[in-house]
Amino acid sequence: MDNYVRYEFKYTLGLIICTLLFMPQLYSQTCCSGGVPLSGNIGFTGAEKGTLQAELSYDLNYLNTLKNEWEVYPETSRKRVTQSALFKAGYIINSWLAVDALFSYVSQEREITILEESYRVNTRGIGDAVILPKITLARLSQKGHELQLGSGLKIPLGRTDHEDERGIVLNADMQPGSGTWDAITWIYYARQFNFRPSMVVSTRVLGRFNGKNREYYGSQTYQFGTSSQLFLSLGDQLLLGNRVLAPSLSLRFRWAAKDRINEQELENTGGQWINLIPALSWHFRQNIIFHMIPEIPLFSKVNGTQLTPTFRMQLGMYYRFGRKNDNPSKIYSL
Repeated sequence: MDNYVRYEFKYTLGLIICTLLFMPQLYSQTCCSGGVPLSGNIGFTGAEKGTLQAELSYDLNYLNTLKNEWEVYPETSRKRVTQSALFKAGYIINSWLAVDALFSYVSQEREITILEESYRVNTRGIGDAVILPKITLARLSQKGHELQLGSGLKIPLGRTDHEDERGIVLNADMQPGSGTWDAITWIYYARQFNFRPSMVVSTRVLGRFNGKNREYYGSQTYQFGTSSQLFLSLGDQLLLGNRVLAPSLSLRFRWAAKDRINEQELENTGGQWINLIPALSWHFRQNIIFHMIPEIPLFSKVNGTQLTPTFRMQLGMYYRFGRKNDNPSKIYSL
């Protein structure tokens, strides 16, 4: 490992440690367990100068697991489903600067059963967006490893005033928008294996430092708990006929602090989650890739009593406009 690589490794490791140590101590906003998957979906891997990348995805999050801290209740009278349409775009301005953007449309349904009678609430609408400028300190296609750093904003485009059938404004976690401007941090590092260049190990660290919704229920202040996420991934590419299949396996660690209402901590919010992500992408053409990303909960510890994800699935298509590259593995990875 030369001095440059050694410096990059130490710098990246330091950033990751600082992010994980200090983020849980802060308070702002994150998507709740059943909310819109913005932070975890932002950010493309590297590509050539002048390349425009685009991705359209459908995300399903099914929640039917009721927990009290570690304990799982055997039966639950609550169910929740969040469906999101996500459009992500990114443009490579030059060899070191790029900008990514993510837009969302959200549909949420919550069902509560009391004495065999079900009560349902539905909301849908345009969700919030994310703009993420990034700098590239090393590129996979040139050095066999890649390091990107990003810092951006979550923009409050979605509504926060949906009401139920009685005319009562719904809770913050059932709204398609947050009503807050939030800071997003993003670190990505990947490295190819010398013995198998098509195999890549990578890590992503994301942080979300959020603002306050000062118009919650008209005059109150609401903050979701700040969150941090860590992805550890291993991916490879396999030739099937004249097509390329790219399986990958990831672990996602997520931490979320408690929400705050009028500066007071809100019980039954926040927690810790570990999920397994066995993903598969199919390179239909060099610039067209289809992907399937299931997400399976392995571990969770919530604060108080909460409904947590039971299963998650994302289906999508990636398209690249721009220069041709002879190695698809250096263009896109999950």
